[in-house]
Amino acid sequence: MKPVQRYLGFAFANADLLMEVDGDGALHFAAGAALALTGYSDAELAGRALADLLVPADRALVRRVLDALGDNGRSSPRPVRLRRRDGRVVVCVLAAYRMQGSPLLSVTFCQLVAGVAALPAPHDVDAATELLTPAAFAQAAAVNFAPGGVEPPACGALTLLEMNNLADIRSRLTAEADGQLMTEIGAVFRQHGGAVAGRVADNRFGVMAPASLAEQITRDIARVAADLGLDQPLEVDARTLDSNSFGLSRADRSRLLLHALRRFAEAGAGAVDMLSGQSAAAGFVKDAVGCLARLRDDLGGNRLSLVFEPIVDLKTGRMHHLEVLSRFNGDRPGSVITLAEELGVINDVDMLVCSLAMRELETAPPDIILAVNLSAVSVGSDLFMQSLLAQLKAQPGLSGRLMFEVTETGNLGDLERARNVLGAVRRLGHPLCLDDFGVGMASFTYIRALDFDHVKLDGSFIAKMCVNKREEAIVTGMLALCRGLGVTAIAEHVETPEQMMRLRGLGCALGQGWLFSKALERPQRTDVDLRPLSRPSGWRPTVIDAGG
Repeated sequence: MKPVQRYLGFAFANADLLMEVDGDGALHFAAGAALALTGYSDAELAGRALADLLVPADRALVRRVLDALGDNGRSSPRPVRLRRRDGRVVVCVLAAYRMQGSPLLSVTFCQLVAGVAALPAPHDVDAATELLTPAAFAQAAAVNFAPGGVEPPACGALTLLEMNNLADIRSRLTAEADGQLMTEIGAVFRQHGGAVAGRVADNRFGVMAPASLAEQITRDIARVAADLGLDQPLEVDARTLDSNSFGLSRADRSRLLLHALRRFAEAGAGAVDMLSGQSAAAGFVKDAVGCLARLRDDLGGNRLSLVFEPIVDLKTGRMHHLEVLSRFNGDRPGSVITLAEELGVINDVDMLVCSLAMRELETAPPDIILAVNLSAVSVGSDLFMQSLLAQLKAQPGLSGRLMFEVTETGNLGDLERARNVLGAVRRLGHPLCLDDFGVGMASFTYIRALDFDHVKLDGSFIAKMCVNKREEAIVTGMLALCRGLGVTAIAEHVETPEQMMRLRGLGCALGQGWLFSKALERPQRTDVDLRPLSRPSGWRPTVIDAGG
């Protein structure tokens, strides 16, 4: 075999299409599966622009990847999309090499086989930048530290960048110029971070990339405005947290980085500079460890209390059951729950709430039913579920009186396993409810794979259904789905008699919200017949004010 044949064989053993591209992006040579991947023959591709073969969203990325190659430089493989002559899109892996002294770059494309997830789902992508959405980015970053992975992680550094004047610059651009700016910003992050780069807020971005690239990423972002000829440079405030320097376990590193990501998304780059005179990583670790200590102290010091919100039968106005809600030092626990999930102690929170609810039922009248929230993280924990099942088996008198709401705060992951453990709970007589239905795509995945007795319609739909026909149509459709599946629908955030009457007319069985909480506190101010909470036994739970 001649040397040239050997090299071609080497190329085609690893790719489907080989191209040579000049510095202006024009094709000089093509060989391989050109017709299958592009719809053009090898000869027809000569002289064409490589950019014209790519989907518009990938053109800036590929240009940056090729421009960054020095002599004998090779790019990392990355997924891109080719647009065929007939308009169909073909997902391929692109790799490139620049031979020393050659004016041409060698570029290969290898088509990905069907079923291989090379690109995120459309709902996980920010349309303006092609970067991951906040939730998708957090999940991708967490996967990087998943148990059983390579140690150390493939990339243990998280670079966070805030562009303080981005909104001001965008406000003075045309729609076309604004789109070009956001595409170029996204291309920089995709170039350096591959698949793990996200837009976590309007002007805040994150990328998992080697710490050695942090300064290069910052410089490239700062240059974007100048490259586009804008009259104002981007002001970039960047922080890099290198988890490999934390001296912690893989799981704890993942929790700390996700905690940092949330702090950054909420408050900006300064939120991860905890101590002046120390590195951001050291300051952040101290802050997170302090938060964890305070949370565990709250759990151990009985500073968690329960409040109860009624769920009402919309036909009769009588209370059906009560949802158990937790309070930390008297405050709503939103940020505490988020922190507990990030730092890996949400199981402790859920177990404590379950135990307190069981204790309440010991003294409550026999017709009182309580519903307790279970995070997806806890459902996914074998240790948690085994402990919960042991407690339920030891207290058979709670059968039918203790419900569980599965919340979409995390990903259940192994749905077959979740089906088995949740099925064991149901077989002991404890109904299950899917919380916040309709908000995320996972809701539909869960309702297809798992068995529930109740489905709670997210309050964002209920709030607008009386003033927006589209919202009412969505609620109507969700109620029809519940009827088809044989599950009972619960409408959240019912705040007005009009909403209650509309839901009743649409066939919704149960409702929850401010209207009913206030009615129970001040019966004289409502026109619905609500059963009083007080009982001869003297058991009277707290009812919260504002439905949530």
